[in-house]
Amino acid sequence: MAETLKTFRGSCHCGEYIYEVDLPEKFKPTECNCSSCYKKGALWIMPEPGKFRFVKGNVDTLTNYTFGEKTFNHKFCPNCGVHLLIVGYVELPKPGEVKDPMTGFNVRSFQYGQGVDVWTIERNHLDGKSFRAPYELPKFTGPEPTAVIEGGRLYNGSCHCGAIKVALKSKPLDKSSSERILECNCSICNRHGSVWSYPQKDQIVIEGEDNLGVYLFNTKLFGKTFCKTCGIAVHNHVLPISEEQFNQMPEAMQKFVESSKSVKPINLRLFNDLNVRDLNVGQFDGYNQTLPRYVEP
Repeated sequence: MAETLKTFRGSCHCGEYIYEVDLPEKFKPTECNCSSCYKKGALWIMPEPGKFRFVKGNVDTLTNYTFGEKTFNHKFCPNCGVHLLIVGYVELPKPGEVKDPMTGFNVRSFQYGQGVDVWTIERNHLDGKSFRAPYELPKFTGPEPTAVIEGGRLYNGSCHCGAIKVALKSKPLDKSSSERILECNCSICNRHGSVWSYPQKDQIVIEGEDNLGVYLFNTKLFGKTFCKTCGIAVHNHVLPISEEQFNQMPEAMQKFVESSKSVKPINLRLFNDLNVRDLNVGQFDGYNQTLPRYVEP
């Protein structure tokens, strides 16, 4: 007897791309630890051929990123940076061989309210690191952050392609760290897979900022940045506002803006010597606590 399938709806955040995929109601996505999938926190599900379709947006207009042996093409929205799918092969076809590519969808882009919680969903684990040649870490060449931190250390990292490189000076980040580290399930952070730390501005240097895409939404006071080439989420960009704009805000928003002026929230998935699984990561229910609530496209 054929298994009953449920239709799940997914989308980027800005709503330019919307798809549907038919899957068993209880499915297990795959979490890959390769250099690219880790940086975007991707959870992949591979539907059967013919069991998925785009209902808005042309898949050919997604930004395409590939690397290494170019076995897979990673595709993300060029406007909001949300990774939607991969298309490719575990092994490239031999000359003259005809083989249909695999298509995988990022479960993080599934819309809220369909019974899929990326914090609790049971998942398969794939050791993607062992498949290919070791990833060559992009080298940070900029100045060190100017912050003076007793007992601190320097962490370097990057997006995947190396167009964006970052340096963070911080107290050691490990299980004993008291630094504020959060994973948020709001409509954009959940899709980007970010794990946030909140250092002061003088603790962070970002090299290659001209290569950042900036996505604005809701209040448009804060931009979510991502590499325009490989789509990896980088940091929260606080936009300047006028005194008049500030005075028109509700008091709670004014306090939030004031508290944000001195910090530069950064995605810890960028850093080479860190694994977010080895940190004390708190969880913030941003989807339900951030108002006005996001409307899924």
